[in-house]
Amino acid sequence: MGWDNGPPTWSELERVLSGRPAPEHPGDGNDAPAWSRTRPDYEGKVQLPHGPVVPYAELHSHSAYSFLDGASTPEELVEEAVRLGLDALALTDHDGLYGVVRFAEAARELDVRTVFGAELSLDDAHLLVLARGGEGYRRLSRQIAAAHLAGGEKGNPRYDYDALTEAAGGHWQILTGCRRGHVRQALGTDGPAAADHALRDLVDRFGTERVTVELTWPGLPDDHERNTVLAELAGRYGLSCVASTAAHFAAPNRRRLAMAMAAISGRQSLDAAADRLPPVGGGHLRSGAEMARLSEAFPGVVQAAADLGRECAFDLRLIAPKLPPFDVPDGHTEQTWLSELTYDGALRRYGPPEHYREAYRQIEHELAIIGQLGFPGYFLVVHDIVQFCKNNDILCQGRGSAANSAVCYAIGITNVDPVGNGLLFERFLSPERDGPPDIDLDIESDRREEAIQHVYGKYGRTHAAQVANVITYRGKSAVRDMARALGYAQGQQDAWSKQVSRWGGVGPGSDTATTTDIPEPVLRLAAQIEGLPRHLGIHSGGMVICDRPVADVVPIEWARMAGRTVLQWDKDDCAAVGLVKFDLLGLGMLSALHYMIDLVAEHEDIHVDLAQLDLSEDAVYEMLRRADSVGVFQVESRAQMATLPRLKPRNFYDLVIEVALIRPGPIQGGSVHPYIRRRNGLEPVVYDHPCLEKSLERTLGIPLFQEQLMQMAVDVAGFTAAEADQLRRAMGSKRSPEKMERLRDRFYQGMRELHGLTGDVADRIYEKLYAFANFGFPESHSQSFASLVFYSSWFKLHHPAAFCAGLLRAQPMGFYSPQSLVADARRHGVVVHRPDVNASLAHATVENRGREVRLGLGEVRHIGDDLAERIIEERQAHGPYLSLLDLTARIELSTPAAEALATAGALAGFGTTRREALWAAGPASTQRAGRLPGIGASASAPALPGMSDVELAAADVWATGVSPDSYPTQFLRDQLDASGVIPASRLLQIPDGTRVLVGGAVTHRQRPATAAGVTFLNLEDETGMVNVVCSVGLWARYRTLAHTAPALLVRGRIQNAEGVVTILADRLQRMDLRTSVKSRDFR
Repeated sequence: MGWDNGPPTWSELERVLSGRPAPEHPGDGNDAPAWSRTRPDYEGKVQLPHGPVVPYAELHSHSAYSFLDGASTPEELVEEAVRLGLDALALTDHDGLYGVVRFAEAARELDVRTVFGAELSLDDAHLLVLARGGEGYRRLSRQIAAAHLAGGEKGNPRYDYDALTEAAGGHWQILTGCRRGHVRQALGTDGPAAADHALRDLVDRFGTERVTVELTWPGLPDDHERNTVLAELAGRYGLSCVASTAAHFAAPNRRRLAMAMAAISGRQSLDAAADRLPPVGGGHLRSGAEMARLSEAFPGVVQAAADLGRECAFDLRLIAPKLPPFDVPDGHTEQTWLSELTYDGALRRYGPPEHYREAYRQIEHELAIIGQLGFPGYFLVVHDIVQFCKNNDILCQGRGSAANSAVCYAIGITNVDPVGNGLLFERFLSPERDGPPDIDLDIESDRREEAIQHVYGKYGRTHAAQVANVITYRGKSAVRDMARALGYAQGQQDAWSKQVSRWGGVGPGSDTATTTDIPEPVLRLAAQIEGLPRHLGIHSGGMVICDRPVADVVPIEWARMAGRTVLQWDKDDCAAVGLVKFDLLGLGMLSALHYMIDLVAEHEDIHVDLAQLDLSEDAVYEMLRRADSVGVFQVESRAQMATLPRLKPRNFYDLVIEVALIRPGPIQGGSVHPYIRRRNGLEPVVYDHPCLEKSLERTLGIPLFQEQLMQMAVDVAGFTAAEADQLRRAMGSKRSPEKMERLRDRFYQGMRELHGLTGDVADRIYEKLYAFANFGFPESHSQSFASLVFYSSWFKLHHPAAFCAGLLRAQPMGFYSPQSLVADARRHGVVVHRPDVNASLAHATVENRGREVRLGLGEVRHIGDDLAERIIEERQAHGPYLSLLDLTARIELSTPAAEALATAGALAGFGTTRREALWAAGPASTQRAGRLPGIGASASAPALPGMSDVELAAADVWATGVSPDSYPTQFLRDQLDASGVIPASRLLQIPDGTRVLVGGAVTHRQRPATAAGVTFLNLEDETGMVNVVCSVGLWARYRTLAHTAPALLVRGRIQNAEGVVTILADRLQRMDLRTSVKSRDFR
């Protein structure tokens, strides 16, 4: 599913689906319903140089993928190389091949010869390696991976110089490199004799034909003298010399940014780093003519660079590894074993063939296509991961288009019956597909690591790795780092970064540039660095598994997270070269559901089997119709809670539609989805043509799902299912004009020949498909998620305490903070208790036969899960703690930890007040096991005043983030009432259009992509929640207050319709809650 360039705003989509004509001057939508991380195909247009050029190749250049040692993207380097007329360009980033796929794609598009290499950070110097062809690339990639793994941690490669010498085998060209290279470093430190020794060592290791001396002109006073010595040394050993700029950015306008990034990499300011930065910043790409002028004293070095560039250049068309052969029982192939597993599973899922012939016909059809495309091993690998999860009691389910497959359903990967639900297999896999299928597995997040380590263990670290995620500079981080580079103090850096808006960047004319006091030099540098790579992270779930070492194609390295190794490429790079990726995604709700099941079984002796729940239970749907869905999977956000009372779900399929229906943006006024109007009988169900009834009947004539788009093409234009999938993809996130035009003609021809459809009707049908293609949701995905909506709703209705405790234990997850979850539980009659060293577990649990919640010790500030577990293990082994001194004698606590337990009220069981416990906590923390009682520091508390309710609540929030028996606004209710502030629970009784005053803690700030700049605030008081809409003008007027205030008083006009209340704000005012609250902003 792609969201890059499609569809319009909500109002435009509603117009198309409702069949109304387009306005004369439609807008471009200005946004998208969500942001995809899919990188579009590279398209570059560069002005070629005029007239003849001097042949030259740049053989030493760093892109931004040298992470703070390069100030241009690989694409920008290629574009500048074309503009300058270079014969070839080498990419030689530090210790990696991070940017080579982007580099190769841009160079292929612009017809530039490419050389691939890397600058390796050895213990004592840097070694610049160029690969001479595909085999040289493979050997280099393997050595980089080996060094990273040998280092044992991220960012610490440990190369074996002798192993590098052995690996080269004539397939590498070694350049002497920059000032950190062996030869230049020896020359600068110990003179020509040391440089001679270093060069002789390189020649002895790699051979005369494979070592080249690099001459550079960075603009230093000794450039000519240094290059003369290097040229003499080259002549002494019969080596060639080449000219180089050792480029770190594409064009001179990035010089200042490159110097700032170099300073940041050394954790310095530009002033402090001045002695190690090049004085004139000459590290940009240069033309052959300019290099010839610089190197006049060394004839032939420019031409030699061009010759070596052509000699080493090759096209990076890597042959991607296949999946490893799956271990199947004797007498079976992968295909026959998959067939046996499938038919065995089908017997359990569907019964014998004579009872469900349609399902078995579909399975036979799918198995034939899987075999034809050579993918049985892929299904077996995923099945193995699913079986591992089931065997280890880990909740897991397939999601997305995999739920369109009867084979996936039969072998237990998915839980949605595609045959019974009429889902098209070709949405998942078709003969024309140009790559393997895409099966996403949702695994309970708290145990996903076990599944990931199972894959590492089964296939080995060299053959399996996680996909990387390139972390790039965004507005806040760009401003912070560039302010540091310009020498501003830490506090000033932080203050400015907090002013940066999430939208519109930091460049000229942006919201940040026009409404903040950030200095222009900071913003100018921040705008240049915005979007450049900062460091490498881990993709949310992607793993690659190969039949040979992954490092044959791309190096792997350690991630920051223990036990994880990652590729040096992101998912788009992997897809571009055909690496097979599996997505093992952590889903917090699956963890929460598992905790709820366990809590209900332990404390209420009720054993819940999710598969056996009655999906028709009306009480669950009645709760959702009230939008009582805080904490419920997928339908807890502002937009979903505003839609539930309108949609009025009555059955499971309504939940399927609810999941698909909601997109970011206001679903109100003229933008109410036409489906809702038809579902509530406000407009008739009509079809543009009777042939659409089959595909659109279930959704009342309104296309909602991608599978419907495909079925419409089949029914209306006579497409095959495979052709329909081609149409879906052509209309999708990477819209191809050529494919679109060809399929459009085919679609109109089919409509005309099959049904005689022409003119306005034909245009209207096609326009609906086109507008909807990139906005539609896969029904299979919606079916998978709707079941989790029902399961979580069922627990909220029947076991609210376990529901709350399960959500708290699975944090961080979901839309709401623990404070909001606890407040909602209280509103449902659940008593919530503070942590207690003699009653709590490490995590939240339930008490009193599952009717009350007890917060966990691990949620207390400075405690954490490990220390909490030690406290509990000691208590279970040797009995309850008798006093604070008994606790600190048995468990070694730091002073901050002891004081946090006292502040949280976790020591209340010892008969002391919180102030008394806090007074005693510091001295008590010096008590140690084995020390005689009373030997440590001691202090007896004087008479101390008690804490007020407000102070107790503030202490709770400071210590745990939760006030378990109060909400901050309740302490101000008398003043709020006197000011005319209406509680959230009374707003439904206020007539539509009335001007009101509301107030509460800000729990969320959101600005969805389709909302055309409108910002939504969610306020919470002790009685409930209020949705506030802030116009673009209002937000601009109150920008700082609206962006930063933890609590607000809002005056505005109430919209009260169909059980949904919204406040259209016209005035904002700060509200002092006297306790700290944190909002979850722009998530």
